[in-house]
Amino acid sequence: MRKMGFFPRLALVNLVRNGRFYGPYLLSCGATAAMFYILEFLSYNKGLDNVRGAMYLKSFANIGCFVAMLLAAVMLLYANSFVMKRRQRELGLYNVLGLEKRHIAQVCFWETLFCAAVGITGGIAAGILLSKAMLLLMLKTARMDVQFGMEISWIGITYTVQLFGVLFLLTLVVNLYRVSKAKPVELLHSAQAGEREPRTKWPIVALGVLTLGAGYVIAITTRNPIEAMLLFFVAVFLVIIGTYCLFTAGSIALLKRLRANPKFYYQTRHFTAVSGLLYRMKQNAVGLASICILSTMVLVTVSTTVCLNIGLENSLNEMYPYDLEFLQDLDRQPGDSMEYLEQVQKEAESMEAVKELRYYNRYWVYCGLRGSEISLNLTEDCTRVEMELVTASDYGRITGNNVILAPDEVLVYKRGLEEFPADFTIAAHFGEEFLPFHIRDTIKEYIHHGSNTLIIDDEAFLFLVVSDQAAAEGIMNLDTSRTGSQFRIQLNLNGDTHEEKVEQTEALISRLRKSGSAIGFVSKQDQAVEFYIMYGGFLFLGIFLGALFLLATVLIMYYKQISEGYEDQRRFQIMRQVGMTNREVQGSIHSQVLLVFFLPLGAAGLHILAAFPMLSRLLVLFQLTDVKLFAVCTAGTMLVFCAIYALVFLLTARTYGRIVSASERR
Repeated sequence: MRKMGFFPRLALVNLVRNGRFYGPYLLSCGATAAMFYILEFLSYNKGLDNVRGAMYLKSFANIGCFVAMLLAAVMLLYANSFVMKRRQRELGLYNVLGLEKRHIAQVCFWETLFCAAVGITGGIAAGILLSKAMLLLMLKTARMDVQFGMEISWIGITYTVQLFGVLFLLTLVVNLYRVSKAKPVELLHSAQAGEREPRTKWPIVALGVLTLGAGYVIAITTRNPIEAMLLFFVAVFLVIIGTYCLFTAGSIALLKRLRANPKFYYQTRHFTAVSGLLYRMKQNAVGLASICILSTMVLVTVSTTVCLNIGLENSLNEMYPYDLEFLQDLDRQPGDSMEYLEQVQKEAESMEAVKELRYYNRYWVYCGLRGSEISLNLTEDCTRVEMELVTASDYGRITGNNVILAPDEVLVYKRGLEEFPADFTIAAHFGEEFLPFHIRDTIKEYIHHGSNTLIIDDEAFLFLVVSDQAAAEGIMNLDTSRTGSQFRIQLNLNGDTHEEKVEQTEALISRLRKSGSAIGFVSKQDQAVEFYIMYGGFLFLGIFLGALFLLATVLIMYYKQISEGYEDQRRFQIMRQVGMTNREVQGSIHSQVLLVFFLPLGAAGLHILAAFPMLSRLLVLFQLTDVKLFAVCTAGTMLVFCAIYALVFLLTARTYGRIVSASERR
């Protein structure tokens, strides 16, 4: 009975005695388990089922679950690897004292079981306590009504236990494998085992330069937002490969270069730092690269989601310039447009809710441009162009610039077309019978509506003002299968708040339906709800994942400092014995820590700088074209992250200093 309780007690004593290692390990495990439970709680929350836009929120939560699952695996395996490496001598001593490997395996089993019990139970408990607050935060960011009541997600508990149970089982298998392969003498002398000077692996350096450069080139040169969306993860993959290659092989080449510089190397603070890092960089490089990648993820997720929410109203106004747009398809629903206009005007005037009203016919077609010829049908050897037409009378009424055009004259606004001939033709196909036109003048603005605001800057776009409806229909009739036309009525309401405009919109639509009008419409206020939910969900996910990435970054930084401290402890003790003063030791420590810790931060800053053009293009897909706003959000996020990074640096540097200084007191 006493024998059965020996190994659990020994395991418990080991955990307490190694609290410096297992404390952060259990805290990070519990925090990750809590976050994973919260995301599962949000994914399966029944209270959201009847809420408009819940699909977006649950989708974001599911994405977060997947990322949290991957991050949990990386964090637990990394932390476990560090802890077991620091305990190699202890395990070797157990073997020398008479414990067989099967006994050590039992100790490892009980240690893993205790860690799993504390980490999973504590994480789920914290997740349950915080889940309601996170739900309220998500609803608040999405501008949705707050729900009251407390709920426990049994599905979330089940999935959390299963995930972390598998991860702890995996760490146990890894530990048992290490114990079975290790030799007692090697374990006892593992702390004294030195590293050989690593060789500079130039092929890996070249691969790192090529992949990182390719990722940067893709990010900087990709102009089209659709292409940016498709190539974003390709660029990310290349940058990650390049980062790991350059940190593992490139850092060694850099340190050897510094060593070859006598003016830099033969200084007390640089000599020990560079020589120590050079021999250990092979094992430290992966940790530094991981810190760099995680830091970049924090900066990208937080800066983009914060920018989206700050620029939400501008994006909404860009996509929906008017509070209400009534649409009548002239091809599929032929009828008297003026009759629809009178119905809308009559009901709107009776409500006294309209601040502005305008109407016009819109004609459009996707066509091809080759030289001075425009074909309503696309071919491989032409430029794809979106072309819109309005009549001179509609243009004059809306803009106040009354113009009179001859049948073959047009006013033109062009985008994405550097050169466009003053005389051009329009035909159904290249080489067929055509209609000739002459550009009388160039205009600086086109008529905005909810469809053409999605036009991307570098895509070809032509806006033509033609003489009259006959000229517009003449162009459209060249190939009616590829053209379209609408009668549009655009309204701005006089309500001061979103809620007032919602009430006015609902009242106006209700009146029109009672009068028998079947005209379609687009409501800015109705779409705003979707925007608030989607962008709010993005913000919540960005902050949540940013916190996860930051947690992983801090954990790796902490363990790295402890690892560096214990490995440098004996080295600095020898340096003191051969005459190095405490001041010189502290200077060397400061130089080494600065070099190790701020190298990943500097690399992350370069990654963000290179990714900025591509991220700006991706934000265009959300109608956020304010590059200055994104630059400010990125800079602000970088400053806040640098402050947190510096704080972690100071705390971990103190831990490193205490470990190294412990050799002086011996």
